[in-house]
Amino acid sequence: MNAVHAFALFTFLAAPLAAQQVGSAAPPTGYRETQISDLERERAMTLAMVDSMPDRLIHFKPVPEVRDFMQQIAHAALPVGSFAGRATGQRPPSVGDSTVYLNSKAALREAVSRSYDYCIGAVRGMSDAEYAGTAQFFGRQVPRWKIIASALEHSTWTRGEIVSYFRLNGMAPPAFQLFPQAAPER
Repeated sequence: MNAVHAFALFTFLAAPLAAQQVGSAAPPTGYRETQISDLERERAMTLAMVDSMPDRLIHFKPVPEVRDFMQQIAHAALPVGSFAGRATGQRPPSVGDSTVYLNSKAALREAVSRSYDYCIGAVRGMSDAEYAGTAQFFGRQVPRWKIIASALEHSTWTRGEIVSYFRLNGMAPPAFQLFPQAAPER
């Protein structure tokens, strides 16, 4: 048996085992605190985008077929709470009236914060067993910590699309914060 055939056989035999482990994989040690820090950082970057967009451009669309700025911010941030609700099996609190928060930066800031607050509270409130356990998510059993990771991934991806809304209007978007802000020295 040559090396290519041996590798193919190994991959074929190992794939079902790997697939079984994904559904029940425990999060890496310390991952919960990292997720909470990432959620707080994501919220801050999203709110910085809301604050940086001039009022005259809150309904800007790069092309007519896509969401405007406010809709895109809502799409980036509000599902974070919904994903946490899926992870916990609880209904997240209302983020408010979309006819209000899609037309008011202050109301959108409040909705964004409410969504992130709920998610952070959900992550903190789960026992270790619950956090490592699974929940139904889009038709499959997924580890709860991975559902929260998916919320972060969705938020990051969608917020990245918003950068073009700034650039097309000759503005720099708020700086990306790869790492949490360091606490001030005392």
